[in-house]
Amino acid sequence: MFTKVEASRALSRAAMAYNATAQPPALEYAIAAKVYCTQACLEVTDTALQLFGGLGLTRDCPMEKLYRDARASLIEDGVNDVLALVGARRLLSATQHVQ
Repeated sequence: MFTKVEASRALSRAAMAYNATAQPPALEYAIAAKVYCTQACLEVTDTALQLFGGLGLTRDCPMEKLYRDARASLIEDGVNDVLALVGARRLLSATQHVQ
């Protein structure tokens, strides 16, 4: 869980730093960071929820809200499946322009 969180932080920071200085910014880096980080977030909260057991699903436990928020993050700002396809299309078109 720690490794996934730290890898997500590193990827999102690298994408942010690159896009802050690149002209034009590379949208595919931001897409990759969003897709990876939100998927890792869901996996980490799912694992944590397993550790809490049935108690993790009650409204008294903060874990319940964290899991709901992680699940919602897959959808907000673009569904991960669609964003991954958009990013792949951008990468493919960029390589076709290079050749």
